[in-house]
Amino acid sequence: MQKRAILLIGLVLVVGCKSLAPTATPSATVDTSLKSRMVQQQITTTELRFKTLQWRGQAVLEQRGRRQKISINTRLKQNEGIWVNGSVIVPLVRIFITPKQLQGYEKINRQYVQIDFRALKKLLGVPVDYEILENLLTAKPVDARAFKRAKLSFTKDAYVFNIRKRGVELQFVFDAEFRLAEQRLKDGETTISVLYDSYKKINGQWVAEKLSATLFGREGSTTLTLNTRQTQLNSKINMPFSLPENYTPIFVE
Repeated sequence: MQKRAILLIGLVLVVGCKSLAPTATPSATVDTSLKSRMVQQQITTTELRFKTLQWRGQAVLEQRGRRQKISINTRLKQNEGIWVNGSVIVPLVRIFITPKQLQGYEKINRQYVQIDFRALKKLLGVPVDYEILENLLTAKPVDARAFKRAKLSFTKDAYVFNIRKRGVELQFVFDAEFRLAEQRLKDGETTISVLYDSYKKINGQWVAEKLSATLFGREGSTTLTLNTRQTQLNSKINMPFSLPENYTPIFVE
């Protein structure tokens, strides 16, 4: 498995050029009379609140004209860890992300990766840390402070916030129900775009059912689409992980 592939799985499982049709109900409409602060207050009220989150489903990885499907089991503990297990009949890849680092291994080539966020930022070409990854998975703005200062505009079906921070361009698009429909981060020649294509209500909260993340860079693009079949909110979870012995390291410097 190429190093960008395993890193992207870690980046968005945990992560387009086309526009997204928002997932609003037919009765919902964008209120262009709302001020930015009022829209942001509605968005904050709608955001997912959780201690743990677990889902099972399918991930589709597209890279350099190749398409691969794997079944995944993903578990999150808020502010603690993101655990991912991928399989095709038998387990193939396992990833564990903490606030300090990303670790993962794949069984076909018996390789592993262990990288901190400073090195991951250098490799991907965009700012990245644990909070950003957790927010990507739970349909929240990747940078809460930047979002609060972003400028609001409207389209027929969406509330759109844009801001440029330290040379990084950020865009957040919300549907008429104040759910995140797309967020995009661009830093130089690298762009990460995440689309949230549908939501499901669980225990009175909206949880993203499908997301599609694309990493654009000088080496081309890599897209990972996650479709969930079963989701559990605030249930007891375990995240077992250890790097196997006698595996070869993937050097990413």
